[in-house]
Amino acid sequence: MFYLSGLLLLLLDPSMTCGQMTQDNRTASGETYNGTYEDNVYSHCYEELLKNYTEELCCVTFNNNMSALGKENWCNMEMVIRSYNELTACMEIVSTALRCYYPNRVVEQLFVRIHQQYFSFCSSNEEDLSDAPAGVVLVTTLLPILLIPLIVYIVVWKSSLRD
Repeated sequence: MFYLSGLLLLLLDPSMTCGQMTQDNRTASGETYNGTYEDNVYSHCYEELLKNYTEELCCVTFNNNMSALGKENWCNMEMVIRSYNELTACMEIVSTALRCYYPNRVVEQLFVRIHQQYFSFCSSNEEDLSDAPAGVVLVTTLLPILLIPLIVYIVVWKSSLRD
């Protein structure tokens, strides 16, 4: 719900959609800052806190979800995708709350570590992706090529009828 309310705020607040503070917002808040809204909001990223909070809040939940799935299901994207999306959303919310751009160096390092831990043994076998039959490749290649002269002939014929 927090994510949705932030999205609504983004849509409704003109200073956030334009990327800079409007004159009304600056005078109402008493600010005289001449930079953009992003410069003001993200000027102090607390990377150490970001690392700690994302590990405590986001990674622990993801680790618990992955443990509940079992190691044999870690490569099944249909089973993992929900937990992975929750992890991504959590890291984005924590980054924003700590005044950091998203994505950033800390989040990238955490994602790399998670991928190494859980998905390093997942590989796409060439057996899973087989080549299409030769007939299908031939038809899908030649059909558009053969249609081009036909379409050109029809255009020329129609233009000669108008004259």
